[in-house]
Amino acid sequence: MARSRKKHISKSFKESKLLRWLLALALLPAFGLTVLIFFNPLVWRLDLGAELDKSKIASTVYDRNGEAIATLYAKTRLWAPIRQIPKNLQNAFIATEDYRFYQHKGIDVRGTIRAVYQDIKERSKVQGGSTITQQLVKNLFFTHEKYIMRKIWEMAYAIRVEQQYSKAQILEFYLNSIYLGHGSWGVQSAAVTYFGKNVQDLNLAESALIAALARSPEYYSPYRRPQEALRRRNLVLRLMAERGYLKQSVYNSAQRIQLQTLPNPGSTFVGAYFTDYVIETLKQKTRLSENYIRTSGLRIYTTMDQQVQAAAEAAIKALPSEGPDRWGITQPQGAITAINSRNGEILALVGGRRFSAGELNRAFQIYRQPGSAIKPFLFATAVEAGYGPESRFVDQPIEIDVQGKIWRPQNYDNIYRGSITLREALEKSVNTVAVELTQQVGPENVYNLAKKMGLDSLIGEGERNDIGLAPLALGGLTKGVTLLELTAAYSPFSNQGIRSIPFGILRVYNRSGKLIFRSGIHQERVIESWTAATLSSMMAGVVTRGTGVRANIGVPAAGKTGTTNRNTNGWFVGYTSEILAGVWIGNDQADKPLAVKGIPLGSGMAAEIWGSFTRQALGAVSGSRPYWLSSGKSESY
Repeated sequence: MARSRKKHISKSFKESKLLRWLLALALLPAFGLTVLIFFNPLVWRLDLGAELDKSKIASTVYDRNGEAIATLYAKTRLWAPIRQIPKNLQNAFIATEDYRFYQHKGIDVRGTIRAVYQDIKERSKVQGGSTITQQLVKNLFFTHEKYIMRKIWEMAYAIRVEQQYSKAQILEFYLNSIYLGHGSWGVQSAAVTYFGKNVQDLNLAESALIAALARSPEYYSPYRRPQEALRRRNLVLRLMAERGYLKQSVYNSAQRIQLQTLPNPGSTFVGAYFTDYVIETLKQKTRLSENYIRTSGLRIYTTMDQQVQAAAEAAIKALPSEGPDRWGITQPQGAITAINSRNGEILALVGGRRFSAGELNRAFQIYRQPGSAIKPFLFATAVEAGYGPESRFVDQPIEIDVQGKIWRPQNYDNIYRGSITLREALEKSVNTVAVELTQQVGPENVYNLAKKMGLDSLIGEGERNDIGLAPLALGGLTKGVTLLELTAAYSPFSNQGIRSIPFGILRVYNRSGKLIFRSGIHQERVIESWTAATLSSMMAGVVTRGTGVRANIGVPAAGKTGTTNRNTNGWFVGYTSEILAGVWIGNDQADKPLAVKGIPLGSGMAAEIWGSFTRQALGAVSGSRPYWLSSGKSESY
C-alpha cells in the first residue's frame, strides 16, 4: 500500500514538473517577445530620433526668381507645422485613429481591444489597432506587408520614438507623412487637393473628411464614392463627439453639412509637372537616385516662371472632358510647354490635367505623330533652296507610286483649290502641295534640316524610317515626337534662325552649399535669319486667316496646327515676340479619336488653348514688335 502511494506521489511530481516545463516553454516566446519589444538592444542603440529627423530633410525646388516651388521629401509634400494644423483636424485623427494617443507610450493594448470591439459593433473596420506612433513608424521605416516580425519591430520602434519625441512632434510627423488620396501626402496637400485652401483654413466638416480618408483614401474618395465618403466623415464627427472633442449641438449641425469639395481634385501646388521634369532630368544627367535627389537637402534652382506655369495649368483645365477611362483618368488629356526661345529656358511645363506620380508626363515622356505641325520644316527647306512665299503650286488630286502601290494623299477638308501660293498652302495646311514640295526639294534634305533644327526623334535607318513623303510632308513618323521636342524645334523660327536647346535647371547645390550641377544656354545657327523671318511671316497668316485662327488673341503671333489621321492628336505650336509655346491634346489610348460628347476636337481646340494660355501669360500685351514684322527684306521676302 505504501509502495503504491509512493509510486502515485512520484508520478504526480513528474507530471507537475512536466507541466512546469511546458508552461516555461509556453512563456518563453512571450518572454522573448517582451525582450524584443521593450529591451531590444538593436533598437536601443539606434538613434531613431536622428532617423526620424532625416525624414524631414527635403530637397527644395526654386523658380527663376528664387521662390520655393516644392519641398520633395521621399514623396513630394508641403510640410505644415503643428501650430498651423487646426485643433479640429488634430482631434479628428486622434478620435478616429488613436483615442488614447495622449495616454499610451507607443503601443496601446486597451486601444487594440477597443478597436476590435468597435469593428464588431459596427460590422466593419471602424478603428485601427495600431497607434498613431506605430502608423508613423510603419509609414517611415517599413513596408506595408503584414507579417509578425514586422509588427514586433514596429512596436519596438514606436516605444523608442515616444521616448525621443513629444506627442506634438509625433503628431506633426504623422499628419505630414500620411497618404490621403489623389496624389496628396500630408494634410496640407489634402487641404489643397480637396478644398483648394491651406490647412489652417479648414472648417470642422472639412477636417473630418480629411481624417476620414486615412482609413482608405481611394475607397472613401469623395470623387469616386461620395456617399461612402459622407458616411465615413459623419462617423468621424460622431467619434469626436463621443470622445469629448465636440459638443452635441456642434456635432448635430456638422453632420448635416453636405460634402463641399472642389468639383475636381485640385493641384497640390503650382509646378508639380515641372518638378517631375526636373527630377527626371537630374536622374538622367547626374545618375543620382531619385531618393537622393528628394531627401538629401539639395537646393535646385530652375527656369520656371510661376506666373507662366500657373497660366499653363489653368489653360489645360479648359480642355473639355469626356470623363474618366477604365483606369479612372480623365480623357482626353493635354499638355503645354513654354520656352524663352532667345535662350532656351523652359518657363512652364504641364504634362496633363492633374499631376499624378503614377502617370507619364505627357509634355516630354510620350511620343505622338505631329501631323501637319511638321510642315514648317519642309517649307523652311524649300525657302533655303530658293522657293518663296509666292511660289505657285497646283492643289489637285495626285497619285504617287510607293513601292508598287498607288498612294493618293488627300487634303483634310477634301477641297482642291487649283493654283495657289506656298503661303496659302501653309495657311490652309494643304497636303497635296506639301507632298509635291517634298518631292521637289528632296526628302533627304527635309529630314536633315528637321534633325538639325531639333527633331531628334526622327528615324533615318531601318526598313521603316522617316526619310519619305508621308513622314516629312504629313507628319506620319515612325516613332513620333514629344511636345517639348517639337516646341523647341520651332525656336529657330522665333529666334532669327538660331536654335536654342531647351533646359529647365539652372544650378543644383548640395546640403553643404557645393555646386554639383549646372546647365546653361546652348545655341547654334541652323537656318538663315531671312529663312526664319520668311517662315514666321507665313505662319503669321496661319494665325490670322488660316487653320490656327482660334489662336489669334490680337497680338502679333505665328504658328502651325497639326492633326493626325483619324483625328487622334491635335497640336498647335506658336510664338510671339516674348514666348514660344506648344499645345498637344489627345487620349492616353493613342489610337482613340479625339471627341467629347460626340463632338470632334482637333488642332482648333489646341490653338484655342494656346491662345488662352498666351493671353494669361502675357496679359494680352506684346512687349515688343516681332522681328519678322520689322522693315527690310525679311518682311517681304
